[in-house]
Amino acid sequence: MDGDLRSLIDMAEAAHDERMIKGALKTFANACGFERFAYLQTEGLEIRTFNSYPEEWQGVYLESQYSRIDPVVTEAKRRMEMFSWTADDWPARGTSELRRFRDQAIDHGIRSGVTIPVEGSFGSTMMLTFASSAQTADVSKLQDAQKAIRAVLAIHYRLKIIAAATIVAPKRLLSPREAMCLMWAAKGKSAPETAMLTGINPRTVQHYLDKAREKLEAATVAQLVAIAKDHGLV
Repeated sequence: MDGDLRSLIDMAEAAHDERMIKGALKTFANACGFERFAYLQTEGLEIRTFNSYPEEWQGVYLESQYSRIDPVVTEAKRRMEMFSWTADDWPARGTSELRRFRDQAIDHGIRSGVTIPVEGSFGSTMMLTFASSAQTADVSKLQDAQKAIRAVLAIHYRLKIIAAATIVAPKRLLSPREAMCLMWAAKGKSAPETAMLTGINPRTVQHYLDKAREKLEAATVAQLVAIAKDHGLV
């Protein structure tokens, strides 16, 4: 799991659009046995979210302003450390509105999970949640709290950079794995060296680089890196 967290951090820093970050988070969540992820930033009553929850649930959550009573958000702000949770604990702690929130969350496949909160600037809080429809989530694979915090920060700052960056033409978009291998190539690493650093098979690393060359119309890896730098991808 240490390698998976490292890979998530690398892919987040290599991402040049939100789609790539979503892909990296989805890959990590699935590797840990979770079905959904949610990045949430709160500042006062204002919230910004980036998640893979069902669109219907996203609409209900925002329209009902559930961030006010969401036990995960409340606990994250109070504890400011990684913790696991289960919706089965919520009804006994609140009002009928909270019980309705709990029932709706379960109906949309959000019943348990783990959340990593990080204190941001100007009174804001960032948190990354991995959720499961199971009654109790298996959090045994997510134990490195320091690396988990680094992952949240990497995603937070990459999202800010992406928001200010020029959008690349769709045909030139790279997958999270292609971008990660490109980042290592830009640092002078060969395919075998990248394989050792990422845990990916060397031939698979070469495949990702070849696909990236095809998308950016580069004849060599050196040209690939140069084009990527020109377009602000690395």
